[in-house]
Amino acid sequence: MANKGDRVKRAYDSRLRLERADATRLAIAAAAGRLFAERGYAATSIEEIAAAAGVGRATVFTSVGGKPELLKEAYRLAVRGPANANTPLGQQARSRRISAEPNAHKLLAGYAGVMVEVGRRLAPLYEAVRAAAHANPDAREFWHLITEERRTAATGIVRRLAERDALLHGLDRQSASDILWVLNDPGLYQLLVTQRRWTQRRFRSWLTNSMQAQLLEPPDRTVGR
Repeated sequence: MANKGDRVKRAYDSRLRLERADATRLAIAAAAGRLFAERGYAATSIEEIAAAAGVGRATVFTSVGGKPELLKEAYRLAVRGPANANTPLGQQARSRRISAEPNAHKLLAGYAGVMVEVGRRLAPLYEAVRAAAHANPDAREFWHLITEERRTAATGIVRRLAERDALLHGLDRQSASDILWVLNDPGLYQLLVTQRRWTQRRFRSWLTNSMQAQLLEPPDRTVGR
């Protein structure tokens, strides 16, 4: 019968192996994301990803999988950020605080801020996925999935705005979700910040103002609600 010290050691060793495996997976996902963004999905090989991550080809497959799985892992990592890689964006502490914000204008300002940070991490890879979707069935399926996920996220934010009775008069929830779905597109960051050289501050201000103007009653009309 194993003593307490042996059980503690096994638990420690098991946790250490899991942490190492997780670190390896994230390193592979990060390398895949960089290469997909730089070279494109089709032009990037498993061998190149393995070399960039400092692991063997077999480790890529055992830790993550083939290229379709690598694309998904790279995308999720870019959306969530390395500090919260294992927590979906909507479940992260900042997102929960924003969702609970009672003031609709501040809620959208917070949401726009998150979208700017996501765009900074994600925009190059997002464009690579968009391009790959035209030619690769796996990438096309994934593109449709992330497009629907953005629409779902927009719908959730609009629901919270409606709960605060803050939506622009005459604007129905479906239309509001459509508008926010357009505005939460990381491609906007790529166009305005990367290509047109807007500062992140300017882009965030524009995105915040656009969301608020398109979705909300002016602040003076919502006082006391």
